Amino acid sequence: MAHERKRHIEQLFYKLIAFSPIVGVFGHRQVGKSTFIANNVKEYRTLDDVDELEKSSNNPKKYIQSIDQTPLAIDECQMEPKLFPTMKEWVRTHKKPGQFVLSGSVRFTSRKLIRESLAGRMSFLEMYPFSVSEIAQEPLSDVVVKLLDQKVFSSDSFLALNHGSKISTLKKHFELFLENGGLPALCFVRNPKIQRNQLNELHDLILGRDLGLVSDLKISVSTVKRFLVHLGKNSFRPYNASEVTRVLGLAPQTQKKLLFALESVFLIRRIPVPLRKKEVILFEDQLEEKYYSDGALDRIRYLESAVYRNVRHQFGYRLDKSAQFEHYLTRDHARVPLVIRHESQCLGIIVIEGELPTLSETRQAASFLKNHSNAKILYLAAEAIKPKVIDERTLLCSIYSVI
Repeated sequence: MAHERKRHIEQLFYKLIAFSPIVGVFGHRQVGKSTFIANNVKEYRTLDDVDELEKSSNNPKKYIQSIDQTPLAIDECQMEPKLFPTMKEWVRTHKKPGQFVLSGSVRFTSRKLIRESLAGRMSFLEMYPFSVSEIAQEPLSDVVVKLLDQKVFSSDSFLALNHGSKISTLKKHFELFLENGGLPALCFVRNPKIQRNQLNELHDLILGRDLGLVSDLKISVSTVKRFLVHLGKNSFRPYNASEVTRVLGLAPQTQKKLLFALESVFLIRRIPVPLRKKEVILFEDQLEEKYYSDGALDRIRYLESAVYRNVRHQFGYRLDKSAQFEHYLTRDHARVPLVIRHESQCLGIIVIEGELPTLSETRQAASFLKNHSNAKILYLAAEAIKPKVIDERTLLCSIYSVI
């Protein structure tokens, strides 16, 4: 099929299934979980099938014991929580890796029975929407991982960057990514009206069904969508609960529960702003941000969120390089939109419009470096420019050199 691509998650999936009895693959609806799993297991079932759901609900033990081949994949498994205590007992008495692959569009940890049943027994994987390199059918990039590892920047840092024809390929696909996002069922739809209608139908399903699995809030879908519009128009800005109460009439406690629920169904991602004790809210996919911001975001903020969605692949799909993402913002508004931490390593990323950083951007970088003695700054230009080492803590290159 035209929208199928080799997924960057594949290598990590096979590593985990080699030693864990249960591997969970979860993520946004229509992110490609079902296609990936069905192509990588011997037996596949989905609880979106009414007959499968009924069998798993009526006799969970018999359902689990009916395995013909392993691994058995159970897709949308959050639909029947009664399966999980049975599965817990099964893997306790049948100790071998690679027995079950579970998939869902709701975070398993957001449902108590599932969380308690599978604690310590499951390896979790999160599947993201396509990155630019996946769409372009390029290997999983490790450029930012390498730059984070470097103690200082030098001319040797150029060796880690993408070069030549690869930059041209990634630039072309990056522009398409900005328009269409990375959800496989949507990003290859070329008619904007059809694409918009399909996204709206997808969100109606998520908000009308999945949200109820993780929240008891009695809020209409139309109200939740108004909330999403507010989030879209304020992407990469510190979340302001008082403003939401004023604009939408939602109480702070209701907002808190709603944010938890929206993150649990993979519509949003929360990134901490440690210095302000706040958080910024991003949509899981670029198309969703475009849809809900409705043109209200300036290009730089839109590019910042696109960089985040591509860079996270480089860390999220590696066992040995988990990273924490943060947003640096001081009270006098010095700002570094994306900060990546791994152990003692720290890298700040600033997206710039021109070929060189402005005086304001230079000052913001200086504030960050002053407050983080072990950190480096990476300026990413929206144009394909020649990379430059500004100093041992500061590197300038194009977005396409690192994604």
